Amino acid sequence: MMKLKIKHYILIGALALILALGGWLMATVFVKHQSDEMLLEIRPGDSAATIGAKLQAAGVIPNGRYFALLARITGDDRDLKTGAYKFGGKVNLLETVHMLRAGNSEAISITFPEGWSMYRTLKRIDRSGLVSFDSLMAVATDPVVVKTLTGLDLPSLEGFLYPETYRFELGMSPYQILEIQTKEFFTRLAKAGIDAKADSSFYDKVKLASIVESESMYEDERATVAGVYMNRLAKGMKLEACPTVDYFLEKQGIKREVLLISDVNTPNPYNTYLNLGLPPTPICNPSISSIVAVYNPERHNYLFFQADRQGRNVFSVTYREHLRKMKNLPSRVQREE
Repeated sequence: MMKLKIKHYILIGALALILALGGWLMATVFVKHQSDEMLLEIRPGDSAATIGAKLQAAGVIPNGRYFALLARITGDDRDLKTGAYKFGGKVNLLETVHMLRAGNSEAISITFPEGWSMYRTLKRIDRSGLVSFDSLMAVATDPVVVKTLTGLDLPSLEGFLYPETYRFELGMSPYQILEIQTKEFFTRLAKAGIDAKADSSFYDKVKLASIVESESMYEDERATVAGVYMNRLAKGMKLEACPTVDYFLEKQGIKREVLLISDVNTPNPYNTYLNLGLPPTPICNPSISSIVAVYNPERHNYLFFQADRQGRNVFSVTYREHLRKMKNLPSRVQREE
């Protein structure tokens, strides 16, 4: 009787182990993993282990060793051809391994979310392997290129690289990549009935739209936010927009959920806590809805607003009202200990 019980427990243990291994196999090999698409150059002598390590470092796969092991089991690691391969997207580990068999890539898709700065946008393209950040930045800040693509004498393409999903062909130059994004910007403007060339204050509107974009994730309140800033500008008040501080901190490699008092007191041309008026350039690439909101701001008496815990904004007419409401809301700026 005791021997039967022991065999019974052994059988249960074995079944549990098989189920656990099966679950691990399903999670490791067949569950799809979402990641940015990127190009990876395979050079002569590169092994599946080398490729797996690079893909893991780029965040395309969770484990490079499993990639190499699976490539060996499936035979996809044999006779690897040199060249640029596309990896990433929404694929599982087995599909990623099979990409080795697919050969060289011809194009890659990249999604740029609304509100990304030019710096972040160019970094994303650089990470894809298409072209380098330095080469992109050199083109994006070339006055001749900027004038050619926008028709305006501006310091850079900040604000004009429209947030969208694009498919870029392998071998495109930095100019061609930036041209595609800029053309999309003006196409969206035209569809919205906005003529940039006919509006002498157009660039200022893009600057303000970039702040509105950064302050509100909800389209239905962007006109209200735009109205607040219009009211402050009309009264000669500082904008005191936290995203303008985030903008210059980003280039220093600093990202904060809550700004410090020292941040908002840092002298910088983009710091609207210290400087009157709009920043020198847009602080991000705004969506068309934010631009439309600036062209059609809501008329009200609000001068202040603060984000609530759901990502929306609470608006106030007076500073006293603003302080009262802020008592129950998380502050965007905190004092340092």
